[in-house]
Amino acid sequence: MSVQQIQEELKKLTPDELTEVEKHIRLLRVVNAPGFKERIAEAHRRMDAGHFVTQEEVEEKMAQRAKKNPPA
Repeated sequence: MSVQQIQEELKKLTPDELTEVEKHIRLLRVVNAPGFKERIAEAHRRMDAGHFVTQEEVEEKMAQRAKKNPPA
């Protein structure tokens, strides 16, 4: 399918469908970025080696940040 064909099909989509397409394109940009697979592999190696943060630690850090920077 050509870019022109895709553009024509996009014109037929609803706003919600366009939002989903946009999300998918953003995801593709991230996962296809240079070095992405290597960064993910390194993160997995570190986690396998015991370097990770628990859910409780994440929640505590988020709570601390919320106290420092309360919503306006």
